[in-house]
Amino acid sequence: MRLKPARFCFAILVCGVFIAGKSSAGPVTPLSTLSDGSFERQLDVPPHSVLEQGSPLFQSAATAYQTMPFGPSERMRYIVTYLGVSGGSAEVILHPPVKYGDSWAHRMTGEVKSASWYRWIMNIHDSIEVLMNNGTEFTPARFYINQMEGSFRQSKIVEFEPPKGVISQITKRKGRDEKRATFPFVTGTKDALGSLYYIRNQLASKNPPPTQMDVPIFTSEKNWTGKATYLGSDTKKIGKKSYEADVYRLITTFGGLMEQKGDIKMWFSKDERRLPLYIEATVRFGYIKVTLNEWDPSALSKARFEPIRHDL
Repeated sequence: MRLKPARFCFAILVCGVFIAGKSSAGPVTPLSTLSDGSFERQLDVPPHSVLEQGSPLFQSAATAYQTMPFGPSERMRYIVTYLGVSGGSAEVILHPPVKYGDSWAHRMTGEVKSASWYRWIMNIHDSIEVLMNNGTEFTPARFYINQMEGSFRQSKIVEFEPPKGVISQITKRKGRDEKRATFPFVTGTKDALGSLYYIRNQLASKNPPPTQMDVPIFTSEKNWTGKATYLGSDTKKIGKKSYEADVYRLITTFGGLMEQKGDIKMWFSKDERRLPLYIEATVRFGYIKVTLNEWDPSALSKARFEPIRHDL
């Protein structure tokens, strides 16, 4: 069984990833510490420029991160279980900001690998890279996904152009011709991975926590609206540690009609980091659980927080 990419990414990475042909010329960028070799890429990640330290754009980015619950070099690794059985690992990294056009952009990557035993059933190794600008608004600039799920191979590059109200997409599936398409850009739209950070920043900036957050998301060639509703506080035990958390339930809609895509609940730590600690998602055939196993603080937070290791 292969879940639709929109539901898979959306349910696990943001609300959230279970969440990737031959590479064309150019360097292959490692996306996370889960990588153990080159992907079979149909499309390569487009290049980007690292910000020069001390430049006005670098200073602007540094100032913005001072107000956020995360910063460059933060890494989160999760254990993904399906029907109670561990099926793989997911990792999300916030990298140093990059130059994009005339501005700076957040750069984030997500990656999922199936567990070694599960590869006998289906070998999954998917990766995502996103760039987002406008500081705390996390407006998507570029979304890249490379999927390797069993015999399925596909890469997709999505460019967002809010001033023109357009989203441009290039898709290349193994054995098929390259496909190009355009879609309307809805004001306030986020991408599937970036919306996770947008929600964390919203939670960190509001006390008490908001009772509802509406987050437009473009994924899998559709405009969705994620409605996160506050369910209350909870004490979540992970391994030998317990965390005070705020719990949200997510409902998704698209096309103007309410369409429940399964019960998704998210536990965010109550402290200033607003860590996504745990996610439960009901899917068509059972349920998926995503549990934080490791967390490395950002360069800005290392003096205040110790890394988290649950060793699940």
